[in-house]
Amino acid sequence: MILGESVSVLQKTDLKVNQTKILQYLERNPSSHLRKMKTDLGLALGTLRYHLHSLEKHGKISSEKNESFRYFFLVSKYSDYEKSVLKALYHKNTRKILMFIMERKNPTLKDIVKSIEISYASVRWHGDRLSNLGVIFEFRDGRYRRYQVSTNVDIVVRFLKDYYSDEWNTWSNKLVSRYLSLSSEV
Repeated sequence: MILGESVSVLQKTDLKVNQTKILQYLERNPSSHLRKMKTDLGLALGTLRYHLHSLEKHGKISSEKNESFRYFFLVSKYSDYEKSVLKALYHKNTRKILMFIMERKNPTLKDIVKSIEISYASVRWHGDRLSNLGVIFEFRDGRYRRYQVSTNVDIVVRFLKDYYSDEWNTWSNKLVSRYLSLSSEV
């Protein structure tokens, strides 16, 4: 009987350790999806699913399905809009497109395709996705489709700084260089 009790205690300790790892991971990587978490945490897929289900059942995390991904968040940490921004920023090409839209005033689809160097169809898909999430809005300017970041640019900037700092630093250095080159021409 003592051996059975010690195994039970060890199992409970493993549960707490794994769940704590998951919660800490989601603190640093909000809007992560299952496969990425599996790889980063080194947990078996079944084990990870079990813990995510348990954490969600106990109200510690929430999940949202969007397209083919299920994104996981800590409960009560983010508003619906913030979750939309985090889901958008999670994908590299979507992040690049969003940063380009922030950099340029009302770029066209063609401007984005030339700058990001991905196909027209991909830019269109990511643009529609960003628009559906409420992160940007698109409008017609004659025959051109133009994009603009929604009113909450500060949230996008904060999440870029907090969760994608390498890309943020590269992008902000690029903007500073462009500004300095413009100011030296005057």
